Amino acid sequence: MTVVSLTRMLRMTVGNPITRWIIRRLIKEDENTGKPILELLLERYVDETKKLKGICMLYYPLISFVLGSGQRIFGVKNEDFRSFFKDGVKRKGLVNVLKSISQYGITKPQKLSAPFLVVWDVTYGCNLKCEHCYATAGKMMENELTTEEALNVIDQLSRAGVVALAFAGGEPLIRKDIYELCSYASSKNMYVAIATNGTMITEDVARKLEESGVKYVEVSIDGSKAEIHDRFRGVEGAFERAIEGIRNLTKTNIQTAIAITVTRENFHDFDNVVDLALELGVSRIVEFNFVPTGRGRFIAEKDLRPEEREELLRKMYRKSLELGGRLELFSTAPQYARIALEETKRRGEGEISFTFYGGRVDRRVAEIAEFISGCGAGRLYCAITPDGKVKPCVFMPIIVGDLREKSFQEIWDESELMNMLRDRENLKGSCGKCSYRYVCGGCRSRAYGYFGDPLMPDPGCVNNQKFFEELLSTEESKEACECA
Repeated sequence: MTVVSLTRMLRMTVGNPITRWIIRRLIKEDENTGKPILELLLERYVDETKKLKGICMLYYPLISFVLGSGQRIFGVKNEDFRSFFKDGVKRKGLVNVLKSISQYGITKPQKLSAPFLVVWDVTYGCNLKCEHCYATAGKMMENELTTEEALNVIDQLSRAGVVALAFAGGEPLIRKDIYELCSYASSKNMYVAIATNGTMITEDVARKLEESGVKYVEVSIDGSKAEIHDRFRGVEGAFERAIEGIRNLTKTNIQTAIAITVTRENFHDFDNVVDLALELGVSRIVEFNFVPTGRGRFIAEKDLRPEEREELLRKMYRKSLELGGRLELFSTAPQYARIALEETKRRGEGEISFTFYGGRVDRRVAEIAEFISGCGAGRLYCAITPDGKVKPCVFMPIIVGDLREKSFQEIWDESELMNMLRDRENLKGSCGKCSYRYVCGGCRSRAYGYFGDPLMPDPGCVNNQKFFEELLSTEESKEACECA
């Protein structure tokens, strides 16, 4: 099936007004369980021993027919489909997609009724002093959400349809109730992740994280040796403790990844970090875009030049193919999706990477990158601060709502800024004119960090070279004035 016919088929089936009307009925909460009716029907579809009651019994033949038709359209075997959706997280993801289509139709890029991912900085307390920390972490906030408030937020995220919840900080393991929060989120069929500096992960901590339902842990490693990493992290000995933390995690069933923020200081060490990752046995490296926010504002001169970022991302993509699944290489840079698409078209084979973080699909459906790819801030994902404020992205210090005053769903639906970010036609300058604006769109947090406007161009792209040069000359002029 061609991409054009696939897109047309999706519009004709799930995107047509009648189907959307039916889906809206199915995403209502069941009175007995509090779950969306569609989720209960999916549970029954993958497990025929489950009993249905009331209206669910009437809807089941319809959903069974629709799912069967979908399997035939995509050429998926019945047993493979049922096996895939035995995972509650995946069922939640499907409900999210269908609910989004029922609400917005099929849009480019696709708007969601709730984010796939929420990154929640549960504390700003931290035991390191990272020079590029977006949160300027160190001390805990005085008014961080209580355990009761945090559990209530998890309830709200689950009801909204959030699929994945990543606890970050600061250092999330400093928070005493972190295991309780992880366990509760997992019980709601959310994919639970932790972003950590790794220094506190003993064998016992790794075991507790696994028992709490954590599926994925990302440990920050900013160099292949202590000299580089510890300079970034501001504490001597951080590297050895983080490496030990990774070794403890790889003894569990938790998927373990390395997160690295690449700047001009560790750019030439990246290949060595790949070798280290292979030695440690982690499954993934996620390269984070440097964003001049938080403490990062004071080291903006260490940001990669556009041509350096382009070189890094192309190297990552080619290395990922070369490794053949032994190690995944992803990036939060939206340009990675463009590069993957270009490389795939040039080679006639390969994989397509979608940000945020970069899930992959077969190249045959590459063109749907325009629907789901690019910067996800305020569209595919958002962030929560320790005191319950909502932001489009952890790297974008703009508050769009307060969970102590409004529900998460209200904030997600009503935020003027997040609604603007969901429409790529709002982008300014070269990003708004770029033929890859739906695939990439540029990093909105970098645009805000450099220009104070999240709709401005991302100066880190080779297609925006002139903006980077102008910024560079402006900074040099400032330095000259200060010296004079």
